Amino acid sequence: MIIYLSFIAPSHLSQFNLLYFYICRPEADVVKNITRDIICEIIGKGCVEDGLVNKESRLKDLKKLISDSRDVLMIGIHGLRGTGKTAIARALYNEISYQFEGSSFLANIGEESKKDGLYCLQERLFCDILLGESRKIMFHRRNNLIEHKFRTKRVLIVLDDVNNEEQLKLLAGNHDWFGEGSRIIITSRDKCLLKRHKVDEYYQPEKLDDREALALLCHHALTEEQSPHCFFRLLNEVMSYCGHRPLALKVAGSFLRGKGLRQREAQLGKLAIKPDVFRVSYKELSDEEKDIFLDVACFFQGEYKDFVTKILEKHDFSAEHGVQVLSNRCLLTISEGKLWMDNSIQKMAWEIASKQALIPGKPCRLWDHKQILRVLKRNEGIRAIEGISLELSKSKDKKFSGEAFSEMDALRLLKVFLGSGCVNDKETYKVHFSTDFTFPSYDKLRYLHGHGYQLDSFPSNFEAEELLELNMPCSSLKQIKGDEIHFPNLIALDLSHSQQLETISNFSRMPNLERLVLEGCRSLVKVDPSIVNLKKLSLMNLKDCKRLKSLPKRICEFEFLETLILAGCSRLEKLLGDWEERQSSVNLKASRTYRRFILPRKLRILRLGHCKSFQEILKLRSSIQEVDAYNCISMGTFSWNTRLGASILQRIKINPESAFSIVLPGNTIPDCWVTHKVTGSSVTMELQNSDWYNDDFLGFSVCLVFAPQAERPQLNPEILCDLNNFTFFHYCGEDSVAEFPKSYRPQARARAWHTELDSVDQECGNTSTDHVWLAYRPQARADRCHPKERNRLKASFEVFNCVVKECAIRLIYKKQVVFGQEAQ
Repeated sequence: MIIYLSFIAPSHLSQFNLLYFYICRPEADVVKNITRDIICEIIGKGCVEDGLVNKESRLKDLKKLISDSRDVLMIGIHGLRGTGKTAIARALYNEISYQFEGSSFLANIGEESKKDGLYCLQERLFCDILLGESRKIMFHRRNNLIEHKFRTKRVLIVLDDVNNEEQLKLLAGNHDWFGEGSRIIITSRDKCLLKRHKVDEYYQPEKLDDREALALLCHHALTEEQSPHCFFRLLNEVMSYCGHRPLALKVAGSFLRGKGLRQREAQLGKLAIKPDVFRVSYKELSDEEKDIFLDVACFFQGEYKDFVTKILEKHDFSAEHGVQVLSNRCLLTISEGKLWMDNSIQKMAWEIASKQALIPGKPCRLWDHKQILRVLKRNEGIRAIEGISLELSKSKDKKFSGEAFSEMDALRLLKVFLGSGCVNDKETYKVHFSTDFTFPSYDKLRYLHGHGYQLDSFPSNFEAEELLELNMPCSSLKQIKGDEIHFPNLIALDLSHSQQLETISNFSRMPNLERLVLEGCRSLVKVDPSIVNLKKLSLMNLKDCKRLKSLPKRICEFEFLETLILAGCSRLEKLLGDWEERQSSVNLKASRTYRRFILPRKLRILRLGHCKSFQEILKLRSSIQEVDAYNCISMGTFSWNTRLGASILQRIKINPESAFSIVLPGNTIPDCWVTHKVTGSSVTMELQNSDWYNDDFLGFSVCLVFAPQAERPQLNPEILCDLNNFTFFHYCGEDSVAEFPKSYRPQARARAWHTELDSVDQECGNTSTDHVWLAYRPQARADRCHPKERNRLKASFEVFNCVVKECAIRLIYKKQVVFGQEAQ
């Protein structure tokens, strides 16, 4: 026995197998038991950390590549799909990100860019590195914004799953974009792409050896109570089917997990018949779980989990539970709240869905535009269709017959949409229905997205009792009559940019509505009074409804309204109702509305950009976080009235942990508000340790005066403030609400911006009024301002296309805020 034990001391699985099969005499049972115990010790579950086998060993070579050089380094991690590129990059990022001044991990760039566009990824990168919060940034005005702001910072950026050069050009153009010592890590299957971008170093993850593959399989297949030696032979056989592919090992281990030895052996028999781990795992799902799996693969890749589960929920089955099962089986992943499926698994799902579509009576899912048009043209298998997803950019200006849709009794999902690549002439993409088109009374329809719906009204008696979300952007609808529709469970209604829409009557036919988006409906003249019956409404977006004159008198009766967007409602005369009685917090966005109104009691964001007739803000609520009165020319030269100044200080006292900013017309910084003021665009304040560590210290404020630089004013300036090592941002004259309609695309705005500029110029006039911006940041954010060097505080300001005339900075203390008055 001693001889055998010394022979197995090396930790290579091939030697384990040799010994295991060599010892076959009954008297060697003790030796086999000892051998198995040693195997369990060596491949113990501690080998897998952060989803990575032998983490330290695998990161060792990669760490050598990033080294301690002060140069900017770009490192490319390349290899086939499923070889662990993302896992290695994530593990390294988690381990070293604290060493950098800013860091960002952008996952699934290939899929994300197809879905939301590259400008959204730029925005996320900028916010991760500089702002530490999510904000809307207009990158189309400053294509060099990342380059300009990152070049002084030592950053760590991971760009995961890059698949084309445009992504690299916009997110990491070249080494000069970044500060000394920055590290840019790029994962891609295409090494040639990395070479063209001139990365400095290349790293290809090593394949799993036998021991590592077994460790990964054990990690996913065995519970804490189970020992590998009990399943050693079975695990070896599973490995023979999976090879050393990490994803296959994870999926195989996950569907074996929790089963007894006999059950595992039965599953192994299925693999022996058809050695396709993904397909065997799929077949083990329940029918409801299979439906969710195929729906995600065909319709919901990259969509938010909460949205998907809401749409796929059934009365007798929890979609939340189904998604969790698929995640546990490693058939999909949940990253940043979104559902993602590996390409190889998704392709398998497509094959299954395609074969099902050929079987009479089986559910039919259609996502390929050629197949959709062929099926609808021939009216074949119509009754079995459960879902359709058609991208209009691949099949522009198509005609559908009403006959085909009238027979789709099983339809649950209908999505006719524009991809993120379509930024021009969005209204020219139409789906033409025959004049006799009628929707049947769908019993199962839960999601309907129809871009460019061509008819001017819904077919009569359009009922969809299970419908949760109805999106018809850029439609030709003129009116929606209450007797035409019945949507008792509808949660969201989006008719944005339906420029012929005049009225929606009888909102009581959709009593559970929570989100109403009518942005860009320029013919809308009124909002039906029945809207006050929507007791669950939390978002109402009426931006750019230019003919809208008033809102219902009882609009204040909304109990849950949080966001009201009135930007661009240039004819709106008044908001009726006693807003003081409001019980819920409201973000009121009223850019270019021309009358006064009472501030809601718990208002958080007030945006009045280009409200030419708005005259004065006397007092602010303690809940307020942002006020934008840019280009409100009737306010005249800024006068820091006592009530306004006192209310801001009182607001800080009551809510010192919440940031605050305000933009108003004006040409001077109020003396009562700052202690260090200079001419120019930067100011420095010398500090003592007692200043920063004072128990009374609440935070800091900054202030500046800026003026347009060009002959024609910059209508919506972007303000950037660098405070030592911390950056914050304000965008004037636009909405910053987090919940934009799905039709919003930064690329589309980029192409349309000059047209928008001209139209707003005509409406708002051409003024070159100076403005004042004041911002407060709490101590928690102040701690990010270079904690190693607190002997001075430097604030630098930049306003795009504007001149900074003077700026100031001040520390805020409790003793300076006394009952809304500033202590002397």
